[in-house]
Amino acid sequence: MSTGTWGMSLGKAVKTRQRRLRMNHSLLGLGTVLFALLLWELAAKSGILPAVAFPPASAVLAALGQLVIGTGFWIALGATLSGAGVGLLIVVALALPLGLAIGRLQAVAKSTTLVIEFLKPIPPVALLPLALLFWGPSPTMKIFLVVMGALWPLLVQVIYGARGVEKTQLDLSRSYRLGWVRTVRHILLPTLLPHALVGLRVSASIAIVVAVVAELIGGAPGLGQDIALAQNSADLPKMYALIMATGLLGLAINGLFSLISKPLLFWHPSVRTKEN
Repeated sequence: MSTGTWGMSLGKAVKTRQRRLRMNHSLLGLGTVLFALLLWELAAKSGILPAVAFPPASAVLAALGQLVIGTGFWIALGATLSGAGVGLLIVVALALPLGLAIGRLQAVAKSTTLVIEFLKPIPPVALLPLALLFWGPSPTMKIFLVVMGALWPLLVQVIYGARGVEKTQLDLSRSYRLGWVRTVRHILLPTLLPHALVGLRVSASIAIVVAVVAELIGGAPGLGQDIALAQNSADLPKMYALIMATGLLGLAINGLFSLISKPLLFWHPSVRTKEN
C-alpha cells in the first residue's frame, strides 16, 4: 500500500470514528432526556409529586403536541423571537463600535468605565416598572429590557477582543501599508471574531430569557404571556408545555450558534481541537 493510499485510509478511519463518537454522544443525551421524562411520569402517577402542581409528563407532551398544531402558539413564538431578535440587533449595533472604541482608545475606556460598571449589575427585571411606565405592556418595553440585559456580555467580549490585538501587528501593517481593509480582515477580525461569537451566543440566550420574563411579568405578547394565562386558568399541562417550548427554543438557538461557529472559526484552535 502506497503512502498516499494509507493516508487516505487513515483519514477515513478518523472521520468514521468522529462520526461514531458524535452519534454516541447524541444517543446518550437523548437517553438521559427519555429517562428523566420516565421518572417524571412515574413520580407524578405514583403520587410522589403532588398532582395539583405536577401533571404527568405524558399530559405535558400531549399539550405540547396540541400547541404545535395550533396557530396561537406560533404567533406567540413569533412575538417572543421578534422582540428578542430586534433587541439583539440593537445590542450588536451598540456593542461593536462601543467595544472597539473602549478596547482601543484609553480616553474612551477611562470615560466610560464608571457608567458601564454602574449599569452592568442592574438586572433587567429591576427596570421593568420604569419600562412599563414609559411604554406599557408593549413590544417596545420588551425590546428595551432585552437590550439592557443582553448588551453587557457582547460588549465585554468585544472589549477583550479589541484589547487582544497586539500593537506590533498594527505597527507591522502600517509598515507594509496594508491599508484599513486588509488590517481589519487579517489582523483585527481574526482576533475579535472568537470573542464576539462567544459574547453573541451568551447575549442571544439572555435575550430569550429576558423577553419571556418581560412577557410573563410585564404582560407583553409572547410565550411568557401565554404561560401566565395558563397558570391563571389552572391549565398546568399547557403551562408546563409552554415552559418546555421555551427550553427547546434555547436549545435550538444554542445549536444554531454551534453550526455558525464551525465554518467561521474553522482555523481557531478550539474548533480544530474538537474536530480532532
